[in-house]
Amino acid sequence: MSEKRSALSIVSGGAVLFFVGNAVSKVSKFLLQILLTRTLGAASYGVYSYAQTILSVVGVFARLGMTESIMRFVPEFENEKDTQESYITIAFSTSIVGSIVASILLFTFAGKINYLTLENQLFTDVLRVLALFLPLQVAIQAISNTFRAFEDAKNQIFIRDILVPVLNVVSVAIALILGATIIGASAAVAFAGLLAVAISLSLLIKKIDINVNFNINRSELYQYYHFSVPLTLTAAGSLLYTNVDRLMIGYFLGDVEVGIYSVAIGLATVTGLALSGLNQLFPPIASKLHTRNEREELQKIFQTITRWSFTLCLLPAVLLYTFRFEVLALFGSEFTRGSVVLSLFVAGQVMRSAVGPSGYMLMMSKHQYVVLFNRWFLGIANIGVNYILITRYGFEGAAVASALTLALVNLFRLLELWSLERYYPYTLRYFKPIVASLVVAVSIGSIRTELLRYGISGIPLLLSGGIIGTVGYVMIIYLLGIDQIDYETYRELRGGNGEE
Repeated sequence: MSEKRSALSIVSGGAVLFFVGNAVSKVSKFLLQILLTRTLGAASYGVYSYAQTILSVVGVFARLGMTESIMRFVPEFENEKDTQESYITIAFSTSIVGSIVASILLFTFAGKINYLTLENQLFTDVLRVLALFLPLQVAIQAISNTFRAFEDAKNQIFIRDILVPVLNVVSVAIALILGATIIGASAAVAFAGLLAVAISLSLLIKKIDINVNFNINRSELYQYYHFSVPLTLTAAGSLLYTNVDRLMIGYFLGDVEVGIYSVAIGLATVTGLALSGLNQLFPPIASKLHTRNEREELQKIFQTITRWSFTLCLLPAVLLYTFRFEVLALFGSEFTRGSVVLSLFVAGQVMRSAVGPSGYMLMMSKHQYVVLFNRWFLGIANIGVNYILITRYGFEGAAVASALTLALVNLFRLLELWSLERYYPYTLRYFKPIVASLVVAVSIGSIRTELLRYGISGIPLLLSGGIIGTVGYVMIIYLLGIDQIDYETYRELRGGNGEE
């Protein structure tokens, strides 16, 4: 078995585990959105979504690079248990104290934030409730990433993708059945967070032998913050082009627009799940091959994973675009206004998948400052373009701005990767998924028209179109020919030989 195939098998195995957990997570989040939108409407969901967006922004600073720091220092000191425990203690203490401070500030200034943005009294109350949830959210992230640092992906995915989303759905469903408003639903999310912390902490104590160690020297504190603070700045730059559009929509438009926009974005992210899954274990493999200077092997793996992500992205992208009105209508008739937003973000996800793990390629080849520049430069540009287009075209302008920014990010990555390292992801094999997606797009477009003519709509239409489109896409890919490396990777996975 060649090392290239073993590496691909490892990445694929990590992706399979990710897909299982993420499927549960996506279904749970979809159900949560349906519960809130169908029960409380677009305006209330917009209030909740906007508060969650602010929470995610503040959370980046509250964590102070905790996620990545645990991932670095735990493996580095695996043979020095006391030092390892010191870094874990620093990470937990820093993030929890930071989140408590951030929670107090959010609670105190919720009214002022509301005055500057949505001007809806419900938003003040919802933000205060979710502010109490912030320390719980950060604690959950710290625990799940500790499992990941100890190479226990199963428990990490269980906490992040199964436990938390399922508890959210169950808690909110009970609250809504009892007649709760969006404030009560937000309190249910906070309660679910408390349960999740209790369960995940008991799991951590049971599964991993670590203790609190406050015997920390200055060198350890310096090393930790020297690593974590720049990462926080990098993440802050990333926020400028991942969350600024929703924040600006809330400022310039209103809660209904925020709700519609958030649902459209959530749906579009489904098309990028393949790349997210493949990215789970690609970075350490890329780092290892780059360190060994095995450039040809890394180039082939990069090309294969990019082709896989592009191939797996095109089918859901075509289906979502074709049935965008029917999918959005599941959340309520007013959400069909987000069809243009959904279409643009689907296109953005296709572009993201088409360049594969190019961002990680830059990081793992020691060009992290190039990544930092990309995020800040394009993030600042995103603010300017969003301002111009939102004030002229509403939330559809925000979607255009964000899609353009995403396209530029990916173009920059490709050009930088080629100019700095001479890596590129494309081969003639890309024509297979392109041909298959074009044939399916034309076919299901015609099928949709015919089914609507016969009065078939809603969920029956979605199921029919989804099944026909999926079967057709898979058959065309198969008829065009499966690559040998794909067959061999599948055999490794099936035979359980994906270990190095």
